[in-house]
Amino acid sequence: MEDEELQRAASARQPGSVRPDIAMALDAVYAYATDPDNWEEMTSLLDGIGAGGDDENIGALMDDVRVHLGRAEELARRLHETPPEDRASSYCHMILGRDLRIADLSEAARVMLGPLCKPLHSGERLVFNDPENAARFRALAASVAEGAAGPALLRLVLEDGEEAVLGYIVAEANLPEPLRRRLSLPPEARKGAIAFVAPDRDAAADASRMYRETFGLTPAEARLAARLKDGLSLKEAAAELGISVNTARNQIRSVFEKLGVNRQSDLIRHLTELSQLASYIRTASGGIADHFEPSAPGEVPLDFVTLPDGRKLAYRDYGPKGGVPVVMFPSSVSSSYLWPVETQQAVSHGVRLIAVERPGTGASTADPDLTFESFARDFAFFVDEIGLERFRLVARSSASPFALAAAAHLGARVQLLMLTSPRLGVPEGSRTKPLGMLGAFFNNLRRYPWLLDSTLYILRAKMSRAFIRPLVLKFFEQSPADVAFIRATPSLHEAMVRATMETVAHTYAGLLRESQLYLDGVSLDLAGITAPIIVWHGEEDGVVPLDELRRRLKEVGLEPDEMRVFPGAGHCFINKHYPEIFERLIRG
Repeated sequence: MEDEELQRAASARQPGSVRPDIAMALDAVYAYATDPDNWEEMTSLLDGIGAGGDDENIGALMDDVRVHLGRAEELARRLHETPPEDRASSYCHMILGRDLRIADLSEAARVMLGPLCKPLHSGERLVFNDPENAARFRALAASVAEGAAGPALLRLVLEDGEEAVLGYIVAEANLPEPLRRRLSLPPEARKGAIAFVAPDRDAAADASRMYRETFGLTPAEARLAARLKDGLSLKEAAAELGISVNTARNQIRSVFEKLGVNRQSDLIRHLTELSQLASYIRTASGGIADHFEPSAPGEVPLDFVTLPDGRKLAYRDYGPKGGVPVVMFPSSVSSSYLWPVETQQAVSHGVRLIAVERPGTGASTADPDLTFESFARDFAFFVDEIGLERFRLVARSSASPFALAAAAHLGARVQLLMLTSPRLGVPEGSRTKPLGMLGAFFNNLRRYPWLLDSTLYILRAKMSRAFIRPLVLKFFEQSPADVAFIRATPSLHEAMVRATMETVAHTYAGLLRESQLYLDGVSLDLAGITAPIIVWHGEEDGVVPLDELRRRLKEVGLEPDEMRVFPGAGHCFINKHYPEIFERLIRG
């Protein structure tokens, strides 16, 4: 299987070998959208477009491609995001404007709420028969509109005087993207709108997933909540989960805050009512992260720090809490999930390794105005929140400018800055060395940003391990040393696949924004850096060639205190040299 994947990666057309025509383009677009495993034709098309420069024929071709890509997006969504059964039958919804005027209403919602309201029609105000229900709904709507975290349970008084949880109130902007697209509301109707959503009461629901999706609980908190709801005591739940009672107490305090309760009995009642419904609501970024639940004992789950403006930075905290603190910035195409071989080395060296996901990558909230400096400010708040006073900082590849900006902003708090396989500019090419996949990506982003937006949208819609696995090899096509190493190390290959999938599982906004920063040119004020700067690089790195790196270092005015080149090694040299890396970090 590995040989087939490598052959597919190696056989993709080189840039400039074929100029695409409309027939080739449409074949590639629709094959990419409909075939779960097809990627070669689309990457060949992107290569050809990227190599076309300002060719008039390419420009005319792109007008046609743009129209068909929009259709292909819809096709991909229907084929890959929507399950075989009709999701519309598994939930009902009602969208309301700021004045509680109905903007969109499903028939199922009309049937559910009809007995409790005046006649429900689009364009008219929502009016409840019972003033108590009206007051409850308005209070929840105001809370959600003001930015209350997560969906809020809607409990109403029924005709017989009993109370029941009917569904959720949530900001329309926080609905899952598949549902938002299906509603097709005009922009003016979406602004400030709220939504009532009720899942099918007969649909099966996993309690742990329900709690995560509805209230934003971490996986660990959700597992604990599910066991408490099932009747276990805190001590019994901790024992079953293999955690200490103190850890369980900390988790339950966080659960109390997120659900707005302060007693365990209230929590259990709340969760019991919630379990009567099958959750459809997910966080604004979707529910793809469910594919990445911790699957092995001791695997580290995501955690979050909420920034002052409400955005969240996601991270994973590996190694002993009392260990030497090292913060790591992954590359633009990697999440905070790390190859277990690396985390085991961190533990054995007594290193607390904290991997942080930048805005718009992984599970971190996107920042449309992201710059290297704005992230440095976000990161300063982050380290304050998790209690890090001084620490070592490591950046991988395209994360390097962000690490330099952070080190300049934090000064002496960064004790050592290590850049591994650093990228400090867009990929370079020549007549003898084609740009490859990365070069075509940046070329097309410069000239046709909508093209890559659509390409990444379809990628997310059809994303699977089988689909991403050969693309990882394609990424390293210019670096034979890396392809050979990845082939020989299946567990590393799978870790890369997972990290790549996590990176764009919620959004690809960060990937596009960071790439745009590179296109704009990397310009940094390094005056505030007081830490020694170490640069380690592979001699045979084909992703960021050594000569290119040396030029980029001069361009940004960076003279490393230490530069080490690993003979015969590629971009992934770090995966062979963890002991040396951690020993050097500890030495400071």
